[in-house]
Amino acid sequence: MPQSLKAIKGRIKSIQNTRKVTNAMQMISVAKLNRVDKVLFALRPYALALENLLDNLVALQPEGRHPFLVKRSPVKARALCIITSDNSLCGLYNTIVLRVAEDFLVRYGQENVLVSVIGRRGYSFCKSRKIAPQSVYLGLNGRYDAATADKVSSELIGLFLQGKADEVWCAHAHFENVVTLKPSLEKVLPLEPKRVEARQYIVEPRVEVMLEKVALETIIMKMRRVIAEGFTAEHAARVVAMKAATDNAKELLEVLTLTRNKMRQASITQEILEIISSAEALRG
Repeated sequence: MPQSLKAIKGRIKSIQNTRKVTNAMQMISVAKLNRVDKVLFALRPYALALENLLDNLVALQPEGRHPFLVKRSPVKARALCIITSDNSLCGLYNTIVLRVAEDFLVRYGQENVLVSVIGRRGYSFCKSRKIAPQSVYLGLNGRYDAATADKVSSELIGLFLQGKADEVWCAHAHFENVVTLKPSLEKVLPLEPKRVEARQYIVEPRVEVMLEKVALETIIMKMRRVIAEGFTAEHAARVVAMKAATDNAKELLEVLTLTRNKMRQASITQEILEIISSAEALRG
């Protein structure tokens, strides 16, 4: 059934308002992305340098093993930290993270995994599967906070040292660029240093003390980086989603404007024909 001219005008006005909203949300997401990606790009090289230092310290003392470096066998229980968003409108971001988390739970058995959640979407995921999370962090809204990241690290380390979890993992989205987000499942504990040729460091006070401090700092920085990765990916996904919505609104407006103009032209033509017909009838 053809739409009336009034209905099309109403749709045009509604879409114009929606376009303004999506465009504003896009600009807000760009601003948030610019803030958090600076944090991420600062954390990445520092975290990598710590891991390299840890590799060398382990090579200096191959006979000694810190608890964070010991692989447990068999692995009876695992901990999984799921990093999602508090809000929607961020495209496939939550979908790819929760898909990774679900695969992990299926692979190792939901009853053998202790789950910690960052974000309301992850919490809803747990509720739908009747999972009672160990800890839940809501209301961050993609705002990176080092203190919160350290609190998450402390809880996960506690689960590992208390023997409640033999491995600790994180499910998140890895940020490569604004249009490329990759699902990531990253092991946090135990640490797995690479085998490297030992460098002759001068260590003060002792290698054991330094190894303990560097191992703990490596875990803390890894969790900071992982959370920053997730929040950066969230804002990037929202920028892309809002841009796509704004572009779609623009295209739809062009189609509706053309349709409105055609209907106006048809209406004017019809009125002219009626006037001519009436004039001819009066003349004849």
